[in-house]
Amino acid sequence: MWRLILASGVLLAALAAAVGPSAEVTFASFHCMRIHAVKAGFGGDPKVQYIELRMNTFGQNLVGGHVIEFRDGSGTLKATFTFPANVTNANTGDSILIASPEFNAISHGGGADFIFSNGNTVGANGGDPLHPIQTPDGKITFAPGFSNCAPTTPVDSVSYGTVSGAAAPDYGSAAVALPAATDNRALRLSNLGFTPTNNSTEYSLQPVATSSFAVAPANLASDFSTPRNNSRNVLELSVAVVARVGGVAEAPALAPGAVAASPGDAGHGHRGWYAVAGVAGALSLGAWGALWALGRWRAQA
Repeated sequence: MWRLILASGVLLAALAAAVGPSAEVTFASFHCMRIHAVKAGFGGDPKVQYIELRMNTFGQNLVGGHVIEFRDGSGTLKATFTFPANVTNANTGDSILIASPEFNAISHGGGADFIFSNGNTVGANGGDPLHPIQTPDGKITFAPGFSNCAPTTPVDSVSYGTVSGAAAPDYGSAAVALPAATDNRALRLSNLGFTPTNNSTEYSLQPVATSSFAVAPANLASDFSTPRNNSRNVLELSVAVVARVGGVAEAPALAPGAVAASPGDAGHGHRGWYAVAGVAGALSLGAWGALWALGRWRAQA
């Protein structure tokens, strides 16, 4: 019996040595991750920024305390984002979305999992911590100094545009430069492979989603729509939201073909204006605006 126990112990030790001490960390932590998409500008606003990570195996949600570095085309470090917490969903294909405050202001269907802030992002060499993505040239590195599941180091990085120095690609050659803020395309990955191979062939400019929708768990690894958050919602970006935020209603302009009130019909002309103002008040100022306009309309009777 003791010989059997001894043999079993030797076998377990051999298996442990073959697998390696970091195997559990590698497949149940943060190592199997890719930079899925990068965008710096939407609707003409360069401050609408986001970066999306995707897990290429299960259990990669323990990102708390790990960093993303942002460099300009010359390799100068401009900002470092530190994950303040882990995320919940961790199936193959699940996303983690980090964005600027302006991104959440115009997104439909949900928001980013983390927002760049002075609390989690540190600017360097004149970089803006709230808008760290450099454009049109630069480099983004996730978990520098750590190996991925391939294993190669770093976990993942993407260089884009014209780069040099520390912005030189870790994998292949640089991808195309980020587009202008008026362009609706993001720099997006084309696969979920364990081993990053070549930024220039794995990444291309692809349109962001034109609608918001939830992605079923079975489709997480095959749906490449961006941007997507950890709640598995693909988000739509729309500058139309900006027009609906804030502001005070003004007197409405006459619609094409409308006839202005004549001087002799001033009372009725004002009544018509207040009636229209009631609609505008209801839309922009709520019930109080509508009640004010109704009162003025009755006063003109």
